[in-house]
Amino acid sequence: MPTSTLPLRLAIIGGGISGLSSAYYLLRQAREGDRPLHIDLYERKATLGGNADTVVVDLGDYIDGEGLPHAYLRWADLGVNDVNLATYVRLKAIMQEIGYLDNMKPLQDTTSYFNRAGTLALTDDAALREGVSDPAFNLGHADSGHLAQLIKVVHRSALNLLSTITPHYTVGHFFNACMAQPATMLAKAAAQLRIMIAWHDPQLPARLAQVRDAIYYPRIAAMYFTDERGPAVLPLQAPFEYYRLQEGDSGGITPVPPDRRYFAHGAQKWLEALADYLLAQSNALVTINIHTDITVSTQVRDGRVVAFGHDQAPLDYALCVLATHADDTLGLLNFDTGMSDWGRKIGAMLSPVRYTRGYAVCHTYAGLMPHNRNIWRTYNVLQRDAGERSFPYRMSYVENLHQNDPANPSYSRTGLPMFFISLVQSLDEIPRDAMLDRVRDTDRIAPAMLAQLPRATRRQLHGEALRTGYRSTQDTVHPSLANKAWTVFKHNVLNAECIAAQEAISHYNLATARLIGGGEQPACALLFGGGWTRGAGLQEQCLQQSELIAGWILPALRGAVSAAAVAAAPGPAAAPAAVARAA
Repeated sequence: MPTSTLPLRLAIIGGGISGLSSAYYLLRQAREGDRPLHIDLYERKATLGGNADTVVVDLGDYIDGEGLPHAYLRWADLGVNDVNLATYVRLKAIMQEIGYLDNMKPLQDTTSYFNRAGTLALTDDAALREGVSDPAFNLGHADSGHLAQLIKVVHRSALNLLSTITPHYTVGHFFNACMAQPATMLAKAAAQLRIMIAWHDPQLPARLAQVRDAIYYPRIAAMYFTDERGPAVLPLQAPFEYYRLQEGDSGGITPVPPDRRYFAHGAQKWLEALADYLLAQSNALVTINIHTDITVSTQVRDGRVVAFGHDQAPLDYALCVLATHADDTLGLLNFDTGMSDWGRKIGAMLSPVRYTRGYAVCHTYAGLMPHNRNIWRTYNVLQRDAGERSFPYRMSYVENLHQNDPANPSYSRTGLPMFFISLVQSLDEIPRDAMLDRVRDTDRIAPAMLAQLPRATRRQLHGEALRTGYRSTQDTVHPSLANKAWTVFKHNVLNAECIAAQEAISHYNLATARLIGGGEQPACALLFGGGWTRGAGLQEQCLQQSELIAGWILPALRGAVSAAAVAAAPGPAAAPAAVARAA
């Protein structure tokens, strides 16, 4: 942009991690370059945080040492709930800068794999720090230890492939090749890990089938971005780029131990803290305004974008960053007649992205859990029955182990009832009398606990009917569900078409950035972030996209887009980790 004493006027649409982090990196770039900047951030809900939704639930009464009852209330995240600080380097840096890092608490990173028939019961207890591991069910002991070793080799082999495959190489292709030619597919990874595999063992094919059917297919089918047709059709890079970032390269030669943390008192609180920081840093050089509970539409004109909101005069912007889902973005954009070609181009890039919907429910129903309570773990992954439709979001968290857990004694109490967050396809999967109620009465909550909760949660406790998650788009539900602790999830399916759309958007963003870096005003003054534009939409990937966008809008070296920004743009066959994306 040409040097000017007038501030660059910029709109950001979307108040989740992508929109807020875009404002954060733009603030930083503007200050470093001493460039005037005016940012208006718009969020359609009355709360910030995208998928974040923190509730308080009533678990009954606990009895103190004198035999007196006290209401036993707990908080729980229905949406985003944990990160890996070992690999989320941008997230960690921002949290350190704004003084939030101490609010990230370690969790019990343990998993059980089970089926309804009770014939599958395995626990991955490698990270167990508090609790009992039964050798009869421990994955490390299964099949005399052969299964766990084979999982490491398979995992390493898949990671080795990520830099060479296209999105059309699926999870099914990978496992079929492993079954057909195990030595060809797995020998390199076995050598890297110094694990001996008997390639001619007649049990090896059955063991590989168990790795696929009991471990990876259930895990992948539980992911939020899974294709509803099942794990086999998903691009291999989709789950394994996720594993590398969210869970660490556990199959690596020199593995980086994951540092899994959850957001104390709710993920929404971290995003509110980031918003507070942005507003506190707003000054004469960089002005930041955050507008909530306002739905805006845009008119894309040659060289500018006009935003229209309820009870708000139209505002002109030199650039607009769309930090929203692809389908929501399509509904926000209107193009002038002279910009109709751009409208068709943008529509062609966004429209192939498909979405699934599911529910997160807080409850006490044990029917979704393993039959054997001794194998209940932090994450409980259900293996589908043969022929069952493979819908994503089927997993249950034991909240007593995930949040409010024994690794953090101040959040735990002996004798408390077990309660769960389950990700399900239908609310009918959980009996209504087992669904926990959202607490709506502040008088029932201890002042110390109330003060620590996110503002959005406190507003709900005061009786405000706030839109959270995607509940505003949900069909009418039975009145008996109105006050229950549940929310709606929607997420893009990370299939080959979505990855192609990510690559197309990245090329579009870069072409626009080159104009900006050269001091020109692009005709189509839009840049795209949002949770669907990079990889699986993890928070770290959102931050990566936001950092790129800020560097493009306010390049550090005038006259050219930086080499780092060019390197970050993918080629046609690039893996999604090389593409910028936001969550």
